[in-house]
Amino acid sequence: MNQLKTVFFNHHYPIIKFILAFIICVFLFNMLLFSSSLFPSSLIEKNVLESSEILLRESNHYYLPPFYNVINNNYTDAIMINEAYSIDNATPWFSYMSVRKNYKKGLTVNELEDTKGELISITTQEGEENRYDPVRELNEFLNGKVDTSIEYARYWHGYLPFLRVLLIFFNIAQIRYFLLVIFIILFLSFVILLKKKFGLIPSVIFGLTLIIYDYFYVSYSLESAPIFITMMLASIILLINIDKIKNIYLYLFFTACISNFVDFLTVPMITLAVPLVIYIWYRQKQATTDFKENLKIILISCVAWGLGYGFTWLSKWVLYDVIFHKNLVSSAISQVWYRTSRSNSLSTYTLSDVLASFCSPYLEILICYCAAIIINIGKIDIKSYLKSITPYILIGVFPLIWYVTLSNHTVLHVFFVYRHMLIFFLCLMICIYQLVFFDDKES
Repeated sequence: MNQLKTVFFNHHYPIIKFILAFIICVFLFNMLLFSSSLFPSSLIEKNVLESSEILLRESNHYYLPPFYNVINNNYTDAIMINEAYSIDNATPWFSYMSVRKNYKKGLTVNELEDTKGELISITTQEGEENRYDPVRELNEFLNGKVDTSIEYARYWHGYLPFLRVLLIFFNIAQIRYFLLVIFIILFLSFVILLKKKFGLIPSVIFGLTLIIYDYFYVSYSLESAPIFITMMLASIILLINIDKIKNIYLYLFFTACISNFVDFLTVPMITLAVPLVIYIWYRQKQATTDFKENLKIILISCVAWGLGYGFTWLSKWVLYDVIFHKNLVSSAISQVWYRTSRSNSLSTYTLSDVLASFCSPYLEILICYCAAIIINIGKIDIKSYLKSITPYILIGVFPLIWYVTLSNHTVLHVFFVYRHMLIFFLCLMICIYQLVFFDDKES
């Protein structure tokens, strides 16, 4: 009997590790949110008011100078600050699970559950064109003009513990400077580690990719900063431990859980793709994996990351429904279907328009790259070369798969989802690098 138990445990041990990791993550997520909901919102009121005035001056879409093609999504930043202020420390458990905006004890009269479809704003402005104006909504709420709260329970909102603490000391402008310092430290740490592990040119490729896709401007965004910080930390920790890590799948599963915890469905796949590229490229350079092994790593990594992201999201819905007898699972699933649909009444763009705008800058590079491959047919082993770059081709199409799958979300949020294309650019640059410095042993 003991022998049977040992065989059973050894056979299922990898699965048990994933289950334990998931349970630990969900427990820690709840504890973190709960503890940050224990202090009163009066501690952050001054900086919330100042932040509201700053956002009101900038409006919902703020074009960042000097590059006016970079838009900061003040829509969501205003919602995040509203939610942070709307936490009621008298009912911390319900507050962080429901994640209300416009809630203040003694002011709030009506409470609406999580909405389906597009979000709504409650303001004194009338007319369809003002239906969604979270910046003005925050300002009017703080001035006592909004008495209707709205739940936003479908996400974990794992940024709240950090945002609430920061708002005790800083307004949004000061938080942005703080985030910029964090982004600079992470960037320097990242490229230095890459240079040590891969060399100068690969570190330049990664650094250039981040810069081209407005990495430092992301620090201006409360919405997108958390997922980029997660990606950078996951990559840095991987680089430090890359010779010691035994289970890349568990690592990416854990990374996915954290990604879903902090993310607003912005560009989450960067937390899968960038660490995965680093891992495969390093194994290729060390000649410890072959073609089939690399394909296996990509496939299982995608499954592990997807399960981590999906189950973390689902756990929030289930917990909320079970504890508070709501119907969030049904509402959230309908929202997922909405985001994956082709229906779109709020934008004149189509998915084809968006994909064309994302891909067109690379057409000339791709043509030149293909020409270079043809020129080098007689100089290198093309079959071995194609095997060496296949992993990056597969990872490079991740954002395109994401865009097609979440077509509604893509079309409506072009101004930040374009950053998913950093995966495509990174993989393209690695393919070009490997053509120039191709070595048969890396295949």
